[in-house]
Amino acid sequence: MPKGKSVTIELPSSDSEHSEGSPAPSESSLSSLESELGGSDKIPKPSGEAGRPGHGGYNLEDQLGWGEDGFKNLKFINKAIKKHLDTTKCRSQQDRQALDTVCNLVTAKFPDMDSFENCWPILDLIRMRLKYLSSRAQQKRRISGSSSRAAKGEKSRGKLPKSKS
Repeated sequence: MPKGKSVTIELPSSDSEHSEGSPAPSESSLSSLESELGGSDKIPKPSGEAGRPGHGGYNLEDQLGWGEDGFKNLKFINKAIKKHLDTTKCRSQQDRQALDTVCNLVTAKFPDMDSFENCWPILDLIRMRLKYLSSRAQQKRRISGSSSRAAKGEKSRGKLPKSKS
């Protein structure tokens, strides 16, 4: 059975039941509920992972509803990522302050991004870009490691004594 949140709001029968200056139980319950649920007019992040619509995730372009042209305008984020983040590491390994810097740059350029809870579209774009860039860096390290081993192997093969036939 899935667990759900239950909220009980008790309304006083008269104003004399709670002390002056303190919030009525209903006001207190509502403010705590708002803080638990985010209580803002900002757009919440959809469930799942961006870029994985067939696996319980969502298509970021569709969720933002900007169309192809609007989505292309965010490509400058790649420059900010390369300038402020370590592209050999995934998002979870990045310095929080550097991530905030990129988010602030994007929100300054695109003020509409501030209407999303915790800048989730920006963080999703960062995550997807870093996932790509860090995997490319890993791939290059593997290739250069295997080519240097291969070069060493070729050199050692060249030094083997020739068989007498």
